[in-house]
Amino acid sequence: MKLSILIPTYNYDCSQLVQQLQQQLPEDAEIIVGDDSPPHNLGRAARRNALAREAKGEWLLFIDADAQVQNPTFIANYLAATEYGEVVCGGTGNLPECPRPKARLRYDYEVAAEKRMTLSYRRRFPYGQFTTFNFLIKRNLFLSILFDERLKEYGHEDTLFGLELKKRGIPVYHIDNKLIHAGLEDAEEYLAKTETALRSLALMPLDQQENVRVSALALRLKRLCLLPLVCFAFKISKRFLRSNLLGKHPKQMLFAFYKLGFFASQMQTNNS
Repeated sequence: MKLSILIPTYNYDCSQLVQQLQQQLPEDAEIIVGDDSPPHNLGRAARRNALAREAKGEWLLFIDADAQVQNPTFIANYLAATEYGEVVCGGTGNLPECPRPKARLRYDYEVAAEKRMTLSYRRRFPYGQFTTFNFLIKRNLFLSILFDERLKEYGHEDTLFGLELKKRGIPVYHIDNKLIHAGLEDAEEYLAKTETALRSLALMPLDQQENVRVSALALRLKRLCLLPLVCFAFKISKRFLRSNLLGKHPKQMLFAFYKLGFFASQMQTNNS
């Protein structure tokens, strides 16, 4: 079999995504959906690894369950790109407008990220821009690496996987083959997931933290002896920051400082 499309999900209805993929599915391909619901609770990394072991395809196409397909040649584009290397990333796109007011924080963040992460930018920083949302990989290669199953919580399995690809000298080829990110959480849930990801990041080794923007900045501030100042500013402004981020008009600049301050506070806690 040429291709296995793997969709890990957690209590999420991805039937529309599966139907969209079936419309352009080649004969020598399969779609496997893995539900990591509470009775199973394998964790994000372990669920993806289990799907890969179950797959029969020579190539694995990982797609998050909250994606939407808009390109009628989406699968064909990936199959054509297999001649360029063993790892191919297609990119992430967004809905034309925010689906509901409470999702404004996540939506604005994703739109800003899409503008910044152009195809040329992703190709300049291929490993740092690796993401699990939408990527193709040779099955044998994936099984030789696997996602780190110590990560049970939300965030950074793609960071570690990208670093491992870099360490092994395996090229990551980026193409313009986006999927739309449709599953946007309300601000309160997204902020909680962001905090979970930052806690996980604070427990990673320093060489891994250097490859993530917020932690790399925090480490530079620490070397300049400015980290206590950031923590103090975050502590006295946290209530105001949360009020803005959970409100109707969240500011991305304040969100960036919230993440920096929260991560810096985690660094202090872990080192105390």
